[in-house]
Amino acid sequence: MDKTVLGLKPGTIIQDTYRIDSLLGEGGMGATFLGENMAASHKVAIKVMTAEFAKNERALELFKRESSLLRTVQNDAVVRYETTLQDKSGKLYLVMEYIAGKPLRFFLDKGARLASRDVLKLGERLASGLAAIHKLGIVHRDVAPDNILVPDEDILGAKFIDFGLASDTIGTDKSILGSDFAGKLKYCAPEQLGLFDNNVTPATDVYALGLVLMRTAGLRLPGENKGWAAVDDRREDIKIEDPDLSPALRNTLQAMLKADPKDRPSDLLGLIRKALQQEDGAGGGPTGPTGGGNTAGDPEKSKTGLIVAAVAALAVLIGGGAWFAMIQSGGGSNTSGSGSETQSEIVKKTLEEDDALAGALALVDAGGKDNLNAAFGTFFKLSKDAEQDKTVRIRASILAAEMYDPETHDTARSPFPTPNPSAAIRFYQTAADLGSDAAQTALTRLSN
Repeated sequence: MDKTVLGLKPGTIIQDTYRIDSLLGEGGMGATFLGENMAASHKVAIKVMTAEFAKNERALELFKRESSLLRTVQNDAVVRYETTLQDKSGKLYLVMEYIAGKPLRFFLDKGARLASRDVLKLGERLASGLAAIHKLGIVHRDVAPDNILVPDEDILGAKFIDFGLASDTIGTDKSILGSDFAGKLKYCAPEQLGLFDNNVTPATDVYALGLVLMRTAGLRLPGENKGWAAVDDRREDIKIEDPDLSPALRNTLQAMLKADPKDRPSDLLGLIRKALQQEDGAGGGPTGPTGGGNTAGDPEKSKTGLIVAAVAALAVLIGGGAWFAMIQSGGGSNTSGSGSETQSEIVKKTLEEDDALAGALALVDAGGKDNLNAAFGTFFKLSKDAEQDKTVRIRASILAAEMYDPETHDTARSPFPTPNPSAAIRFYQTAADLGSDAAQTALTRLSN
């Protein structure tokens, strides 16, 4: 770090105890630095909020919430909190343990995947962290590869590192961000997309972790890259038929990915440990570099494994002797970036407009994948919002329905590549229940 960031540079001493060594990264609320606790002689990560943001009541609450949550959680799969400080200029400092490593997303974006048993071992590790969080009445709400750090390339030492969206109000949809959408669309549960009364509970984290584990197994996620339109793929239980997965892992993932939160496992850690026992009983130890099960008799998989094993640059050794393999087929790779998160921001901005419906229709007119997804997301949110004026909810429901309706479907004005009559019926039904004769007519047409 050659430049001064937030008035801090290498050698800066904070309250006679912490020394700034280098910049780790910058974000909208501030920056994170590598530092040292000089009294205890150990490295720390120091998250700093700007004085400007510290004056923002909501941002300040977000920062303090994170420090409060980290203080209460004592689990090796969760980053350890050290202290919170504030200086005379108003800057706030959150000091936590420093972990050398990279986010899980770094490996996944390179096409990395794990063997079935090692997916379960990672699941066991992260489920223990969630169990500790949930025991304290905390729902993380943003379980995603960005927020899981792999220290020193040891996947079985993974830790949750970011609680900025967490909620300590189990049983509601309220987080530090209020009732706004929280989380990343690619890894969110159906209830975060407006289904099941928006009821965010520990089961929400279970579903999100299920999606993360799917990705580490090299599987494509339901509704992937569809943004808000992913709701259509997640309203039903997820079925997994990939033959490369062991039965124990497949059954565990399907239990975690039940659409209705009430149907998901309440003792996730126990479920995963039983699956590991089944895996071991079936002789399911680490299955080699490709992470795709036994490669005997499959020349293509065997060849890939040999290539990966021979070229160290394509693999990262992890605990237990298994491999994070960079699969060249691209089946598990995802390099799409943060498009879904961008759509979420567009939806948020559109909903804040004086006329959100007009804003969403302008997005439809503008066209493009992100705009159409954001428009659908806006219609969806307005349709489900009981606090909205009835006429707004009716119009939003009909506009969403028309994106599915075979009679009105147009790929230039809908995020969906093909029509879906049953989905259109669901939205028309919402409008009809609110008193729309036009929606009732459409229902009659689609039902015949």
